[in-house]
Amino acid sequence: MDTLTVNVTDFIRNFGNYADLLPELEKINLIRDGSPFAEIRSSNEVKNRRLLALAGSAVGTSLDDDKLWKKVFTRQNRKHPVKLT
Repeated sequence: MDTLTVNVTDFIRNFGNYADLLPELEKINLIRDGSPFAEIRSSNEVKNRRLLALAGSAVGTSLDDDKLWKKVFTRQNRKHPVKLT
């Protein structure tokens, strides 16, 4: 994950934009008068909600192919694929 560094004044003026971006970042470092001032991190609940919103997004794409995953879970030195239960 990435870290973003912004000025405190810019963060206050554009709080909504940074609040939307925060779950995708590790943290936002706030700078005041050229020195580190604070770190802001998203809570785990917010990050988990963002991940759950993406669940099922591969349906209908090339990642939704059982043949592909059979090939992925077959090692070169195995004769049979690993069975997932």
